[in-house]
Amino acid sequence: MLKFALRILWKNRLFSLLNVVGLTFGLAATIWLVMFLQNELTFDQHFNNHERIYRVSHVLSAPGVEFNTAYSASELMPKMKEELPGIESFSRFGFVGQPEIKYNNQSFSQERMYYTDPTVFDIFNLNLLIGNSETALKNPNAVIISKSVNDKLFGDELGLNETIRIDNQDLKVTGVYEDLPKNTHFEFDVLIAGIQTREFAMQDGVFNSEVLWNADGLNYVLLEEGTTKEDILAKFAPFNEKYYMPFGNQINGNHKLRLQQLSSIHYDKESIDDDFAKGNPTNLLVFSSVGLAILFLACINYINLATARAGLRAKEIGIRKVLGTNVNSLRASLLTESLVQSIVSYLLAIVMVWALISNSPLQSWLGVSFDFTLFQNPPLLLGTLAIVLLTGLIAGIYPAFYLSQIKSVSALKGTWTASKSGQMVRQGLVLFQFVISIGVLLSTLLMKDQISFIQNKDMGFEKDQVMMITTSDSVTQSRYTAMKNILETYPMIENVTSSNFLVGSDIGQIVFKVEKDGEMKQMEFKYIHGGVDYLKTFGIPLAEGTFFTKDETSGNAKFVINETAAREIGWDQPVGKKLGFFHQQEPGQVIGVMRDFNHFSLHNPIEPLVFVYNPNPGRHLIVRFNQNQASEALKAVEAVWNEQLPNYPFEYNFLNDRLSTLYEADRTQSKLITFMTLLCAIISLIGLIGLTAFNIDQRRKEIGIRKVLGAMSPQIVGLMYSGTFRLLLIASVIAVPLAYLGIDKWSQNFEYQTGINFGLIALGVGAALVLTFILVGGLVFNSAQKNPVKTLRQE
Repeated sequence: MLKFALRILWKNRLFSLLNVVGLTFGLAATIWLVMFLQNELTFDQHFNNHERIYRVSHVLSAPGVEFNTAYSASELMPKMKEELPGIESFSRFGFVGQPEIKYNNQSFSQERMYYTDPTVFDIFNLNLLIGNSETALKNPNAVIISKSVNDKLFGDELGLNETIRIDNQDLKVTGVYEDLPKNTHFEFDVLIAGIQTREFAMQDGVFNSEVLWNADGLNYVLLEEGTTKEDILAKFAPFNEKYYMPFGNQINGNHKLRLQQLSSIHYDKESIDDDFAKGNPTNLLVFSSVGLAILFLACINYINLATARAGLRAKEIGIRKVLGTNVNSLRASLLTESLVQSIVSYLLAIVMVWALISNSPLQSWLGVSFDFTLFQNPPLLLGTLAIVLLTGLIAGIYPAFYLSQIKSVSALKGTWTASKSGQMVRQGLVLFQFVISIGVLLSTLLMKDQISFIQNKDMGFEKDQVMMITTSDSVTQSRYTAMKNILETYPMIENVTSSNFLVGSDIGQIVFKVEKDGEMKQMEFKYIHGGVDYLKTFGIPLAEGTFFTKDETSGNAKFVINETAAREIGWDQPVGKKLGFFHQQEPGQVIGVMRDFNHFSLHNPIEPLVFVYNPNPGRHLIVRFNQNQASEALKAVEAVWNEQLPNYPFEYNFLNDRLSTLYEADRTQSKLITFMTLLCAIISLIGLIGLTAFNIDQRRKEIGIRKVLGAMSPQIVGLMYSGTFRLLLIASVIAVPLAYLGIDKWSQNFEYQTGINFGLIALGVGAALVLTFILVGGLVFNSAQKNPVKTLRQE
């Protein structure tokens, strides 16, 4: 049976090649997508005890205020471990004040650095390349680093026992661990031994409840075997009353504990204010649907070509039946042909996927990162093999039943013709292909239009020609005034300012008290702080009042709010109203109102915002320069930096580049859909080429007669294309509303939407019509150009 199937496939190698190529593309897309989905759906599952590990998060609320936060107080975990049975271990991660590493008179900024407990190895099973997990973080002034940081510091050597300086401390490297996998929701590159208890945690020998309401890091807990999070939450009420509510009752507040299982954090549906980037389940559903559609397109190609060629195989089927082959054996033989092509395509697809992942820029372009681990993952390998066998059966089962029903007598007489139902099935399958291809094409165009819209929309401030330089420690910040004075003498420099916060991305959140209804009420606001040139540097206009002057000395006497804050509070005339920090004895006053601007990405609405004057320099030196003078400005700033701080690296980025990263997930989604659109188009066109070539071959006599009777080549092209054109129009009528509904729902992720661009819809449909016309018309035109005498003589 296998030998016979191979012989048949070789005899019809053109159509076999088209089938194999189509199936290869379809299976390659499916294998890549399965690996992508496995990577996405196994976030944090590489940690041994991920089912027993939970992140401690909170909902802290009071009148006018609610914090839904992933962060916790470092003082919390020892208390929970002591008083709540069922907790096996915990680990805390505290922020490093100055995220910079110094080594051998060189320094560089390093993100993802934390103070932590020695028990971090109980929670996260880090793979130490050198060092001992039992002792690595036991001693003060110890630090462990990731392999990537080690390579940056020490090259190819592992820097065990080397001394580096972080946060004004000399630290000994006691371990180097493998970089965490990319599908880890919380990545860290440097871990320093020691979590310090804050001074105000104890007052006169009594635990200060307020400290628990002031988060300073991340807390993770490992529960004992057999203990569930429900067990901990059930015991938490007395603990909450004892430790949280003494301060909570003072502010008429409430606290709710959340325990998020490690492996579910990445796709946790509940929105958390300050969480890490989360996955979007809708995206996975979209990608899976499109991936399945691509595989179905490849199957449809096989079905169409197999059934279309039924007339050519009718005599073969008839002879086999006459020679005694029963129907079931015949069907098995025809299914074997399909399975052979599927397996060959599977082998080619594996090679293609390996090349795309390991030896091409595809992953980088798409913005995803995972390794080719098909053969290291037996369940994945068996899963893809099952998909291949299922694909072979799906693709082959209809042709097998269809061809096996050919009657021997009519086949041998040469009078067998395909039934109308068979032709309708083929047309229906081609229509389905066109619906998928056009629908995915239109969705891609509309997604790109929305992403382009948000990237170019006015956010209410000037995001171009703004450079940011890191000033992360006291030394670099001490040179701020000198650098500002020098830089402002350059003609290409417009403004210089400083802040810990950046519009568009890096914004704080804090509780204020505001004058409302004759009393001071607490409200939660976003806030930024900076110098007197902040608004001028970013081109943010004032709606009313004034801004800070160079004479300011205090950061809590005067405030500037945005228009949304004034509306939220209910102030018709906000200038002069009282406003102050939560613990501020004497409130300050509002001196001005900024025009609203988007201080987060355009996925989010504008929120109430307070600008606080900061008399001290912040973590960012911010420089605005003249248009088209970026290179000159960069050289000038670097020269001033090197003059003032010769031993510090010059690290900078541009604001528009930083803002662009806010939409990285959207661009990744768009690129994935674009990639899949291309595959849909290729597979559909492969099928169209095969069917067109077959139809031309079947209608050679008709084309020759029409030529003899005076028909011109364009007329013949029009005649042959009319059927395809009709199917395309019907497919467009179906695909357009489907694409419209899908993109309309996807656009709900954005606060600002461009609306459906019907011009792009027309462009997409037109492109499909033109492309298929060029393809079909080219093949038909080439056939119509042949001498009809030769064609009719052959017939």
